[in-house]
Amino acid sequence: MHFSFLFKELESLKSELEESIDTTTAAQEMKTKRESELVALKRSVEEETVAHEAAMAQLRQKHTQLMEEVNVQLETTKKV
Repeated sequence: MHFSFLFKELESLKSELEESIDTTTAAQEMKTKRESELVALKRSVEEETVAHEAAMAQLRQKHTQLMEEVNVQLETTKKV
């Protein structure tokens, strides 16, 4: 009778350990996946930031050029 109880307890502990290992493995896989997603998102944000900064520089340059043209036209109009 005593051995039967110990055997059942051992099987129960074995099942709990196996479930714990499965849970730990699943958690580790999820963590790895999330870390991979985070790296991809960071890379995407960096790329978008570079593209945004380039677009802003281009718009500033175009704005400066247009303001110079307007100033030239204004000066020409003042002379006439």
